[in-house]
Amino acid sequence: MSKTKTKTTITTALLLTTLASPLSLAKANKLNFHKSQQNSEHKITGKLLYLNDRNGDVDLLIHDDKRFSYYPRIAKDGLTKKAQLIETPDNAQFYNQAKLANKKNEVVVYLTGDAVMSYNIEDKTLSKLLDVDTLYKYQSIFEMNFGEFVQDFNEDGLSDFITYSLDKTHLYLQKPDGSFTHQSLAISPRIEKSGSGISFKPQNFYHADFTHDDKKDIAFQVDDQLLVFAQSEDKSFNNKIMTVSLNAHLENKNSAIKKQQGEKSADVNLETIEDINGDGLVDIVTKESVREGMMSRTNVLMVRYGFIDNGVMSYKKEADGQATFDGQGMIKFKDVDGDGLKDYYTLSVEMGIGTMMSAMSGAIDMDLRFYKLGQNGKYVKKPFYENEVEVSIGSSSDGEALTEVSDFNGDGINDLILKTDDEEFTIYSGAKGKRLFAKRGADYEIALPKSVRTEVKDFNNDGKADILFLYGKHYDEDEEKEVGEHKLTLWLSAS
Repeated sequence: MSKTKTKTTITTALLLTTLASPLSLAKANKLNFHKSQQNSEHKITGKLLYLNDRNGDVDLLIHDDKRFSYYPRIAKDGLTKKAQLIETPDNAQFYNQAKLANKKNEVVVYLTGDAVMSYNIEDKTLSKLLDVDTLYKYQSIFEMNFGEFVQDFNEDGLSDFITYSLDKTHLYLQKPDGSFTHQSLAISPRIEKSGSGISFKPQNFYHADFTHDDKKDIAFQVDDQLLVFAQSEDKSFNNKIMTVSLNAHLENKNSAIKKQQGEKSADVNLETIEDINGDGLVDIVTKESVREGMMSRTNVLMVRYGFIDNGVMSYKKEADGQATFDGQGMIKFKDVDGDGLKDYYTLSVEMGIGTMMSAMSGAIDMDLRFYKLGQNGKYVKKPFYENEVEVSIGSSSDGEALTEVSDFNGDGINDLILKTDDEEFTIYSGAKGKRLFAKRGADYEIALPKSVRTEVKDFNNDGKADILFLYGKHYDEDEEKEVGEHKLTLWLSAS
């Protein structure tokens, strides 16, 4: 036998041995789940509230139309066969949940045009908590939605409320005896033009420590500034405004006029205000988005790290770091690898003829990419992990994908869950080192039609993420009728 032939035979044998080795063909170990399922007589596609989320259990409320479907203690008792129905007040404009003094459990709260109402699930009573001043009293037609009017502003464990009138912002701070202290802040809502006239919208507010005194303050973003009201020792808020320049070129009246006149100008949005680099100071991240051509878009993230100057948070004119990604979609910030630094990941798509054709068929492929933040405060240019995710598009779908980062096996490392197809999802175990997630994932079979959405949450507080699937009916264009069913399926981690 010739040397060439011998070499070829050995190489082929090695290749076959490698391909057939147990390590190369090994599948990821599957996690165990306790599974339960219940059908529903009503729609369950609305906003979810989790009440009394403590001690390894939680009460689930699902809002739809003019009612809540209530499932108590879903982690320990499982899903009840029939949900309790809670009808909502006709004059309610927003809803949320709250912790009240002298009440063991959380309650549902409603904001009307002139009051905050509370509903006690235990005794099924609706009562007025307090009178409030709001600009919504001028609106006669209103569809009730979830509202960000509840916050524990002074961190005393009790819920406070925030409302807006035509010229001021109002705080209602709860006291230990259940009464409320009213404070007015000199912040008026934004006035925006619409086709039918003008509309009033509240200024965006942020709840964080802007004075580095271990007390959270209230800050309102107005154009390229933060107007900060510092928390006092008595847990009220100073009426004197501290102005913090963001130096981020956020849109103001001048930039809006330039766009109206046809000048090319980047869309600049404030993506997040939070501690990105783990130093205990509040940082800001803005996104500058510029359209390149008819469909393509380039996005630049600008990171400015907070520093204390004269007792208040400050930001440099020049960004401390930046990162670029293409396409349109969502962006999330999360410490994926547990190093105390906020990484970010995007689920985006480059719009083009091919994408538009795919959307007409009911689904598009989006790119999922993870970018780590280095110890030097800079984001890496190349993604540490990337994958392709199919997202359903249609009249019965909200276009969301099953894409979540959470710890499913309780090892303290975040894992990745992805929808694989209409009958399957995959969990990729988190990894330390060069890889964020394992190369191979474990597959789980379950029907995932367009009308399903998922909630990933540790319902029983065992340190391992669980999954709630919510199914609804949807219109099938081929059958020309509504198909599917309303049901809930709960997977509680059992590994």
